[in-house]
Amino acid sequence: MALMITVDDMKAVVIYESMFGDNQQVAREVAAGLVDSGVDAEAVEVGEAPTTVDDDVTLLVVGSPNHAWSMPREQTRQDAATKSDKPIISQGRGVREWLDDAALPPGLRTAAYDTRGSHPKAVVRFDHASTSIEKGLARLGGTRVARAEHFLVAGMTGPLEPGELERARAWGIQLGASLPA
Repeated sequence: MALMITVDDMKAVVIYESMFGDNQQVAREVAAGLVDSGVDAEAVEVGEAPTTVDDDVTLLVVGSPNHAWSMPREQTRQDAATKSDKPIISQGRGVREWLDDAALPPGLRTAAYDTRGSHPKAVVRFDHASTSIEKGLARLGGTRVARAEHFLVAGMTGPLEPGELERARAWGIQLGASLPA
């Protein structure tokens, strides 16, 4: 039986934008990894996320899919909705808009990630959603604690490539371990 030690003053929020569920799954696994490392953590869909991050948050992780080589826009979200028989998960405000309106406590520790196609490799190199997220978080006064992570999907509507959820959880554990005690 594993002993779990929780650090009472460590709280993390993982804000995600997801169209078909892959990014949502990644966010939940990152949050689970943070919990595994002893950090109180939750994953919140961007439309439900408050634009003012509470002072008691120790770490903010933000992720989105790549659409047209960057964060989704209203037009790319509308296009995504036509690619599936099911409603998309993030139907309102996206990460791009959230970053435009957000307020962070000074020096808040931050990390970013994205989901991106696994092929063709020459095109995937141009995906920059996580880079844009990092820049937005820095502009808001965030302090990056880790380089952005990229999680791979097999096609536009998914699924995630094998092993990606395990990588997401491991990354969450790594992020939690990087926080000061």
